[in-house]
Amino acid sequence: MKILHICYSDGGGAGTAAVRLHKGLLEIGVQSKMLVLNRNSGNERDIFEFPKGNRMGLLLIRILKKLGFPQTLEHKNDNNYRNFTGHFEFFSFAKTSYSHLASHELVQESDVINLHWVPNFLDYSTFFNLLKKPIVWTQHDMNAFQGGFHYKGDSLRNRHLDQIDGEQYQCKKLGLSHLRDADMTIVSPSKWIQQEALQSENLARFNNVVIPNGIDQSIFKYSAGDPIKRTMNLSLNKITVLFISETIRSFRKGFDFVTQLVNDPAINSKFEFIAVGNIPSKEKNPNIRYLGSIKSELEISQVYSAADIYLLPSREDNLPNVMLESLAVGTPVVGFKIGGLQDLIENGVNGYLAEELTLESLRDALMVCANNLAQFNREGIAEKIGEKYNLKVQANHYHRIYQEMIK
Repeated sequence: MKILHICYSDGGGAGTAAVRLHKGLLEIGVQSKMLVLNRNSGNERDIFEFPKGNRMGLLLIRILKKLGFPQTLEHKNDNNYRNFTGHFEFFSFAKTSYSHLASHELVQESDVINLHWVPNFLDYSTFFNLLKKPIVWTQHDMNAFQGGFHYKGDSLRNRHLDQIDGEQYQCKKLGLSHLRDADMTIVSPSKWIQQEALQSENLARFNNVVIPNGIDQSIFKYSAGDPIKRTMNLSLNKITVLFISETIRSFRKGFDFVTQLVNDPAINSKFEFIAVGNIPSKEKNPNIRYLGSIKSELEISQVYSAADIYLLPSREDNLPNVMLESLAVGTPVVGFKIGGLQDLIENGVNGYLAEELTLESLRDALMVCANNLAQFNREGIAEKIGEKYNLKVQANHYHRIYQEMIK
């Protein structure tokens, strides 16, 4: 059995989750490969970059684009995107220049195609019509069953873009109409995203299952926090709160809540906030200690272990890698009672979830968690996640789906 994973990139949240599934499948002896438009990993096994053309041709295209003569559909889309107004995380287009994706040799030699996060890569107008193989599609956000936006909140907040958003939706609807119900299985990492897919016009007719993301327990595992705190020169007299982001401007991810929390003198006297991510200087807050970008999973695992609490203030979220990673090392999580957080977080067992999407409710959950840190069995939290959400467990679930699809 040959499996091919198709993803825009092997980096970022969705790309990282796809790579972990790919590694898990290799571990259980399944022939697995990845095809990505942009490759970031240096030495991961069997990950291939989709060809974009020769170097001289790409250079000429870049020069023409700078002169105002867009040469590809992506450049035209990019020019459109720059004229959009509003506040949203992503907007992607259903038609791309990669109409030959279905004829790629890796696609042709595979038995099952596992799609992941494919915006601005997969061309909906051609791909599903040309591909004659079983498809499994892992839903990393809502984009597959929406228009151009990736989460419902962004769509609702930007109704002035309804026309172009609707054009992407109709293109996707037409593309998916070429598939029979039995041709594709939809995999959702969280119960929440599954329910959203089941309520959608585009994906409800296919087989829909829930398979959570996996975590590499050889990397993300329990370690005592205080020795690592000393190594990192973190305060032993304050409660260390960690959050991870490349920007604090994302409304969906709720980092406006973090900004308000760290500016509260009562919070500052009790907590030390640390942040991982390449956050621009103009966005930095003097009440947060910034650790910069950390690419090594072993290093980031140590940072999770040093933290007393992981703060995850998302307004909408699927099954965030950061939640799994934090729990896998035994660090409790505080967030809102939304999305996939409800699948894993149990109040008083491995964190606390705020009932309301308000600063006050999040602050209360953080304080309750902080006042009850001694009750958490961090080693037990890590052990449970390692047993239930490791890469082999995830890979075996997918393997059974692939077998059913081939039959």
